[in-house]
Amino acid sequence: MSRLVLLYICIFFMSCERNEIAIEPHVMGEVELQQINMQSNYSQQIFYNASDNIVISSNTKSDWDLAFQSSDNGSQIIINSSTFSQICELEEHLFEDPISATDDLIWKWDSPKGIYDGTAFTNTESSTTYILDRGYNIDGIQRGYRKIKIDSINSYSFFITYSELDNTGMQSVEITKDSLLNFQYFSFNNNNIVNIEPEKDNWDLVFTQYTHLYIDNLETPAYLVTGVLINYLNNVMVAEDTVNSYENINSGLISTYNFSQYQDQIGYNWKNFNFETQLYSMRSDIKYILKDASNRYFKIQFLDFYNEMGEKGYPTFEIQEL
Repeated sequence: MSRLVLLYICIFFMSCERNEIAIEPHVMGEVELQQINMQSNYSQQIFYNASDNIVISSNTKSDWDLAFQSSDNGSQIIINSSTFSQICELEEHLFEDPISATDDLIWKWDSPKGIYDGTAFTNTESSTTYILDRGYNIDGIQRGYRKIKIDSINSYSFFITYSELDNTGMQSVEITKDSLLNFQYFSFNNNNIVNIEPEKDNWDLVFTQYTHLYIDNLETPAYLVTGVLINYLNNVMVAEDTVNSYENINSGLISTYNFSQYQDQIGYNWKNFNFETQLYSMRSDIKYILKDASNRYFKIQFLDFYNEMGEKGYPTFEIQEL
């Protein structure tokens, strides 16, 4: 192999490591506005498509409990962090033994960064019993508990058994995978699969409450926040810009950004909360660059968190294709 070829290979990989992306200059899209209706109690999960600037679907956040990774080799299970759900893992526990108390259980949560950063379901062996605290309904009432074990997983389905803590209502179910989705969702409200997430190619962002983890806070390790998660499993990526004005961000800057596939890369920090006034304000210093699955780039800036009636839970932003 010649020295020239080696040089080109080295340059290629160095460019990849810096996450630099060459973009042909072109005419930018129009600046568009969008307001997302999460409701003042943050009850709605809103799935949004950037290229069309439209809401694809919405659902009440308590409509589901568990979601099962839907790819052929997928084995991850996530809990509904929007209801502040949590999991306790009991190893070598006989599933048929009833659970009489939950006071001394040690709880865990999914990482808000995504499944590759850690999930509460850490062990899919059938010898492990999980206790699911289903969190809270929209009215703040606790949703109760379920006892769960994973019977088996293959390229087509998950098989689980669950019951109330006292073994009543015990059922074994199959959750079939669907390759068009990132996850297949299941609800204990109706003991069945429910339609929540749109097809993975149809959305980029979901506006929702979710559980944020404070690693160094022993008193409050988990806290419910309101923000934006990205479709990271479908190669949607986000970068932040705290230097340039929104007007000055253009396609020529794309190669200078460090894009991330963390699910909470946008998260909740685009707004501040004033404890004295009990009001939210927008952070004008932060802008987001969104790369969708088809390699289209958009800049986003949040403008408000209130609707025309002064009700919170209505994030408004401007978006423009680069």
